[in-house]
Amino acid sequence: MVAISIALYYSTSLIDMNRQVMEYEYAKEQLTYAATALEQVAFGTGGARYIRFSLTSTGLNFEYHPEVLEISITGGGSQPVTLTLRPARVVVCGGPLVTTVPRLLYPEGGSLDELGELVVGAGEPLVLVHERHSGRACAYLEMYRVRVIFSGVTHAGGENAPYNYFTVHVINATFGQLGGSGTIPLVFRNRGTAVYQYSFDSPSITVSARLGSYQKELTLTGSPGAQGSVVVVKVSQVEIATG
Repeated sequence: MVAISIALYYSTSLIDMNRQVMEYEYAKEQLTYAATALEQVAFGTGGARYIRFSLTSTGLNFEYHPEVLEISITGGGSQPVTLTLRPARVVVCGGPLVTTVPRLLYPEGGSLDELGELVVGAGEPLVLVHERHSGRACAYLEMYRVRVIFSGVTHAGGENAPYNYFTVHVINATFGQLGGSGTIPLVFRNRGTAVYQYSFDSPSITVSARLGSYQKELTLTGSPGAQGSVVVVKVSQVEIATG
């Protein structure tokens, strides 16, 4: 009887562990899909996208990053432009029997060094997904990156006064209605885009960002013959909810 009891205990624990691992792996896949959906909503023309999560042993949490994102734009002798926001994040945590190691999940093939790349150029994702073990195995969807693009030359000061034209993209996410259990939808809604325009007396600009211990800057030169730069900052407002 003792041997049978021990065998039943270990077989039940193994079955439960396998179930928790499978649920967590599926939730991680959904979270990486959510990263692309979030960016499509943020820089689309509007609308919403949703991803369904099945939650039994796995938990879905919503929180703001503990650090403030500080963004600075400089160019020549012009007055610097500064913006600050508190980035939001979505967290998926597995059951107590699930374990993991720190690694980057999205974009695929990258390393954890991507977490410190706060300022990126064209073609780079703004949303990252990584995981680590902190009491439980958890995967984090982060949206604190800043994208800077050289968009061409504009004659903002007249026909004979070419200016380099740059665009800066930022996602500012807030939380709407949250809650639920079992199978729930994670919904991203476009709530509009705040647009700000600034001028600098230099043909190049430098965008720097700081988030806690992370710090990064990127300088774009554009056309060297330009008399200055026009920078358009687009802050996409996205609401995250579960209904």
